[in-house]
Parts: sequence; C-alpha cells; structure tokens
Amino acid sequence: MIKAAVLGATGYAGIELVRLLCGHPEVSIELLGSKSFAGQKISDVYQNFRHILEKECEEADVEAASKCDVAFTALPHGASKA
Repeated sequence: MIKAAVLGATGYAGIELVRLLCGHPEVSIELLGSKSFAGQKISDVYQNFRHILEKECEEADVEAASKCDVAFTALPHGASKA
C-alpha cells in the first residue's frame, strides 16, 4: 500500500486528486493538507465524500508529508515555493 499526502486537498485540483486516489486500490491517503479547512472532515467540506473518506483535514505540514511514500502539492500559485 502506497501512503499518500495531498497538500491543498480542498482546492479544485486537490479535491480531484483526492477523488482519483480514493478509487485506487493500492493507495492509502494519510494526510489531507488544507489551511482553510484544518480540523474539519473532508466529507463535511465536500458532501460527496460521505461514507467514502471521513479523514480530517490538517494544516499543510511538510514534516508530516515527508513520512508518506508520495506527496502531491495542489497549493495556490507560489505557495509550494515556501
């Protein structure tokens, strides 16, 4: 199983990536990074994830993401640079 982190998970590109990863049998989403929705379940932000993914969003943390096998950045323009 591949452990994945998605930084910027609640944006347009990020949520599409989350949707695709949810359907992959070899991927486990370990981290959903979101500055705006930290502390909220992804299924509360996007109702279509109810009963599919009940994981809580967290502050985008590079340290936590580095513990995953792969990290995707879907952050706003220029935010990945920092």
